[in-house]
Amino acid sequence: MRVMKVTAVPAVVLLLVLAAPGPAWTQAPAPWAVGASRAEDLAVRLVTIEPADPIYTWWGHSAVVVEDGRLGVSRFYNYGLFSFQQERFILNFVMGRLWFQVGASDTERELAYYRYLGRTIRIQTLNLSAQKRLEMARFLENNILPSNRTYLYDHYYDNCATRVRDLIDATVDGQLAEAAAVPGRMTLREHTRRFTEHAPLMDWLLMFLMSGVIDQPITKWEEMFLPVEVERNVAALRYKDETGREIPLVSESVVFFDAPRQRVVPERASPLWFRALIPGLILGLTALLLGILLRKNRNWKPFGIYSSLVGLILGLPGSALFFMSTFTDHAITYANENLFLANPLTLAAVPLGLAAAFGSGKASRRLLRLLWLVLAGLAGVYLLLKPFSFFDQQNQAAAATILPVLFGFAAAAGLSWERIKN
Repeated sequence: MRVMKVTAVPAVVLLLVLAAPGPAWTQAPAPWAVGASRAEDLAVRLVTIEPADPIYTWWGHSAVVVEDGRLGVSRFYNYGLFSFQQERFILNFVMGRLWFQVGASDTERELAYYRYLGRTIRIQTLNLSAQKRLEMARFLENNILPSNRTYLYDHYYDNCATRVRDLIDATVDGQLAEAAAVPGRMTLREHTRRFTEHAPLMDWLLMFLMSGVIDQPITKWEEMFLPVEVERNVAALRYKDETGREIPLVSESVVFFDAPRQRVVPERASPLWFRALIPGLILGLTALLLGILLRKNRNWKPFGIYSSLVGLILGLPGSALFFMSTFTDHAITYANENLFLANPLTLAAVPLGLAAAFGSGKASRRLLRLLWLVLAGLAGVYLLLKPFSFFDQQNQAAAATILPVLFGFAAAAGLSWERIKN
């Protein structure tokens, strides 16, 4: 079976790229699963792996290591696995029903793999009683059984980091969740952008596809969809053990591997809208200029070809958004305000533009003009609704790019009106 490893990453990214293959899980039972390990010999460690350059690594990764010091056995439990051999994998993948698995493999091999990829690795030893360590170890080993290892991945609420978070919380009797039931530092969108800001085009596309459901206030508990936030909260927790003593959850923290030339993730991303406005103004002003030229020389070829090109640029993501928000289980795309700005109707500019450029009839030119006016009208409706509280999606970047384009084409269509009549 071919197994893939992915990190805590929004599933819309998984529609664009797949992770690199990694080793499959170990088949033989661990000694702690068959009664060969002594509780006092076990150590349980949280592993946090920093982001790297490939897109599927941008959000980092969490895993748990269980080690029997007496027997010299160490296992790396990974909640970020999936297989192409799953039934209807491609269909499920597209529709947002991503079935992931937990597996275990040799710790040394896994750490060497991530080190080879050039990813910083930090390890925290959990300060748990011997009995709690044994319980966690047995749970993990039981979790990789074929009947238990599969789960339905959710972009923000059920991934490699949240599974590890939940396991640690259960081990400390809910005290991690109790401590994290306070307001978080920022929203899911703002946290996501911390890891995408370095790639403006992908940053823009992801923010375009994800709706206002990720703009609501969240708690520290929900922030732990990110591996680094799990690490941060686990390190900060002091909890009461079985004897009632308050002790730190982490007894030791080490940097196992500090990758050279690592990309720094900011604590807060800078605004995207200003950078997004520049291409919008360029595209919109170009449309206006071509409209002025069209009025003067009646040559439809430049305006028609340009309409087709821009219609394709905006129509493809708009159509993808419409499909995802209407027909799939990608919940983070639902009720997306950006459909007022780009949608399948935008793609109609492609054939109409070509027909206007290379055809001799007036109908296609009138329809092209009408299309841009309708699209600009939808954008106007968006602007009228935006002040209302129910229209609270943080989509300034998409608006900064698309509004100038639509209004530029609408102005060009208006300028060419008399020429179309003639």
